[in-house]
Amino acid sequence: MTLTKSAALVQHAERNRPVRFAESVASLTALRKGLAMDSGAEVLLAYSPWARALNEANLHITVRPEEIAEAADAYNEVAKHLVEKLHWPDQAIKILPQGSASTQTLIRSPNANEKFDIDAVCRVDISRVAARDPMGFFQTIGEALEELEATAKKRCWNIPFIKRPFYLEFTPSVPLDTVPPQTLDVMAPRYRAAPEYRSTALAVVDCPTEKWKTSNPEGITKWLDDTAKLPLIRQVVMEAAFTKAAADIAPVPGQEVEITDTLRVAIRLFKRHRDICVRRGIIEAEFKPISIIIVTLLTTCYRGLAELGRSFEHPVEVLTELASLMPHLILKLNGDYRVDNPTVEGENFAERWNQDDGERYEAFVTWCETLAADLKLILESTDHQQISKRVREAFGIPPARAESDDTGLSVISRRPPPAVARTPGLA
Repeated sequence: MTLTKSAALVQHAERNRPVRFAESVASLTALRKGLAMDSGAEVLLAYSPWARALNEANLHITVRPEEIAEAADAYNEVAKHLVEKLHWPDQAIKILPQGSASTQTLIRSPNANEKFDIDAVCRVDISRVAARDPMGFFQTIGEALEELEATAKKRCWNIPFIKRPFYLEFTPSVPLDTVPPQTLDVMAPRYRAAPEYRSTALAVVDCPTEKWKTSNPEGITKWLDDTAKLPLIRQVVMEAAFTKAAADIAPVPGQEVEITDTLRVAIRLFKRHRDICVRRGIIEAEFKPISIIIVTLLTTCYRGLAELGRSFEHPVEVLTELASLMPHLILKLNGDYRVDNPTVEGENFAERWNQDDGERYEAFVTWCETLAADLKLILESTDHQQISKRVREAFGIPPARAESDDTGLSVISRRPPPAVARTPGLA
C-alpha cells in the first residue's frame, strides 16, 4: 500500500528519533504497566494530574472571548470602511479570519502589554478590480485604509487599532478562479492550488515580485479541522472524557478548547513555549519558528499517526508523541529545508531557513530540544503540586506566590539542553 506524505514523514521521524518519548519517562512506563486499560475512568484518573496542569496552562493563554468579539467587530468596521471609500456593493467584499483566529489556536502574549495579532483576508469580487494589475489592486485597498493608519507589509496591510488589544494583519485577495487564464498562466507553477483545496484558493499580491501569488487560508483551516477529528485516542477513554465534560463543564466560547481537542491544544501550548524560549533568551526572536511552520508540522504529524493506525491511551501521550517526532519531520532536499504548504503545491513555509546560514533551523532544533526536556521534567513528577509548578515554569504561567518581573511571570534562568545528533537526508 502506498503511504500518504504525512504517514511517510511520520515513519521517517519514528525511525530517526533517539527513543519514543513515553518510553524514556519512568513514571509513564510504570503507569501504563499498572493500569487496566479497558477502564476509561481509570486511565483518566491516572493521567489527571498532568492533564489538569496542562489544561490550566491552555486556558491561561486563551484570548478572552470579549476580545475575540471585539476583533470580529473590527472586521465589520474595516469592511464597511472599504465599501464606503471604494463605492463597492456590499456583496463585492467579504472579510474572513485566517491563521490562528480561524483555526482556534490564537494565544495571548507572555508580555502583558503586547498586542495579539488577528489575521484577516479581504476577498474581493474580481469584477470590481483589474486582475492584470496586482499592485494597483493592493494600493487601492491601502489608500482606502489610510484613515485607519494602515502600513504596507509584504502581502498585507497592518492596521494598528491603537486603543484595542490587537492589531489586524489584513490581506487583500481575489478568488483564484476569477483570475483570467492569461494572468494565471504567468503565476509560478510552485504557486498552484492543490486540487482538493482548489475551491477556497485565493490570489494575493506579493509586493516584492509585484505579482499574484496563490494562498489558501480557508484550505489550511479545513485541513486542520479535518485532521483534528481523526481518532488517535482509544474510544473508551474519549467516551469517559466527554461524559465527564458534559456533566461538569458549561459550553465555552469558540477560542476555548479542552485537552481532548489534542491537536489544537498542542499547537497552542507549543507556540506558547516557543514564545517563552524567546523571552528567556534560549532562542532569538529574529529566528524563532513562525506559527505556520508549527501548525503545519503538528497537523502533518497528527494526520500521519492516524493514517498509520497509531493509538494512544490519553491526550497527554499524544502531546508527548508530537513533541518527540516534530523535529524529525523537516524535509531537506538538495540541501534546502522544506515545510510544504499542504494546500498550495510547491510553496515552502521554511523558505527563509535557506537564506540565513541555518540560524532559523538551529533555533528550531534548540526550541524542540528545550520543549522535550521541559515535558520530560513535567512527566517525571508525580506530586500534583510539583507537576503544576513545572508546567507553570515551562509555559510562563505566573504562580500564585512568586517573585516576578513587571509582566507577572516568574523569573527563571534557563539553558538549552545539549544538542542531539543530526540525521542525514531528512532533518
